[in-house]
Amino acid sequence: MAQLQIPLDKKIKAVYLLIVLHTMQIGVGIAGYPRLVYLEAGRDSWISIIIAAIVLHLTIACIVFILNTNKDTDLHGILTNWFGSFIGKSITVVFIVYFFFMFLSVMINYIEFVQVFIFPQMSPWFITAALLTLVLYAVIGGVRIAVGTSIVFFFGAIWMVGLLYKPITLIDIDGYLPMFESEPRAILEGAKVTSFTILGFELLWFLYPYIHDKSKVNRFSQLAMAFTIAMIFTVTMVSIGFFSRGQLEGKIWPALSMMKVISFPMFERFDILAVALWMIIILPNMILLAWMISISAKRVFGWKQKYFLYLLVLIAFICQYQFDNRYYVNMLTDYVGQVGLYLGFLFPFLLLPFAIFKRVKGKNKADAKN
Repeated sequence: MAQLQIPLDKKIKAVYLLIVLHTMQIGVGIAGYPRLVYLEAGRDSWISIIIAAIVLHLTIACIVFILNTNKDTDLHGILTNWFGSFIGKSITVVFIVYFFFMFLSVMINYIEFVQVFIFPQMSPWFITAALLTLVLYAVIGGVRIAVGTSIVFFFGAIWMVGLLYKPITLIDIDGYLPMFESEPRAILEGAKVTSFTILGFELLWFLYPYIHDKSKVNRFSQLAMAFTIAMIFTVTMVSIGFFSRGQLEGKIWPALSMMKVISFPMFERFDILAVALWMIIILPNMILLAWMISISAKRVFGWKQKYFLYLLVLIAFICQYQFDNRYYVNMLTDYVGQVGLYLGFLFPFLLLPFAIFKRVKGKNKADAKN
């Protein structure tokens, strides 16, 4: 049960990780991230991003090193092989619960986007039903459909980065000065906030067995992280230069608010269109999270994946009724970020000594045979 035998026709190329991991990280979080990091680190937010980037790349290298010790299995298989069935299943269940609340956070935050910017009176259940129907349809198709959807939606949404051209022309250089005024503790807090935003790379734990050319996993995973960091760095620096200090601190979603200055003869309020198009940014997040939850639950409990998928959709639909104001949405997002800090960044380094031990033990056995 711990090992996975994936048919060749269900495997994907490592190059797809460049897009898939990036899309998992860029979702609703980037819309409000510039404000959050600015509240902590101020004009030195760029230092916080660089610190978070270094930690992120080290974490990915650690995860790939651990996965390479057991090339034919995922996190559940590794934990079961190393620590036994009970501990392996218990930790995997923790990840399943974590992914569920991350799934819920992405969905609830997008519903709030729609209600604030476009349809204030629209019932949340209608938006929820529409999103969950698309998620259900994609995940039932299997991992290749889930990954393929992310790739298609990525190319359908990446052009939105070009919308920053207008805010860039309105940047005030004084917004970046003076530099190096923040305390080291504030900069580290900004790096912590950044870590919350770039979660999602945990997908690699579960997608790894489905990669055909595993020797290229580290290369494309690191490139995906670099792409994510470059994007949040750009959005943050443009936001700091575009808004005044008071404005940026008061904007809940600066990335979306900047788009209010963009207008076309045929469409005056482009920010409304941007929120509608944001759905193709968050849908890959939801699809891949739903796939991870259902496939991990199948690995732990042994039922068919589709049963867990139906259960996920049902529970998510019911839960959306519990988050009817901003306070609860913020609470959910904060808790997910805090748990993700430990499961995403700390957990791999806790497993690293065991991976090193396994490598050394395997090498010694090979030397003894020779």
